[in-house]
Amino acid sequence: MRFIIATRKGGLDDFVSQSFGRAPTFTIVDVDENRNITNVQVVQNSSYSAPRGAGIQAAQFCIDEGADVVIAGQFGPNSSQVLQAAGIRFVSAPPTMTVEQAVHAYLRGELTQPILGAEGRGMGRGMGRGMRRGRGGW
Repeated sequence: MRFIIATRKGGLDDFVSQSFGRAPTFTIVDVDENRNITNVQVVQNSSYSAPRGAGIQAAQFCIDEGADVVIAGQFGPNSSQVLQAAGIRFVSAPPTMTVEQAVHAYLRGELTQPILGAEGRGMGRGMGRGMRRGRGGW
């Protein structure tokens, strides 16, 4: 079974990142049929600083890497749709949990639900982003 966990610096002792798409790294953990960790790899998240679509790009990375389970603090609506459409299970873990703890908690059935975050913080229509470019209010 292949896990991909959103992490800050990566590795089994690192903590689960609260953000999926904007996590700095992903820790890939392979587990055998006896629930033993057989391989650990840390990969930089190339969509970490993407201006938009980070969650979708991160979800596509998980698909490309053959993930069975993805773990993060929370998932945005777009990334959750992509993961769900691909048949990849995704669950949330608290930020106080290490990667190793999260993998074992999932295997024990303790992590079962994802936390879905709000839509991304895009450009929006705040000051200067609308029709009047911030000149004159109401």
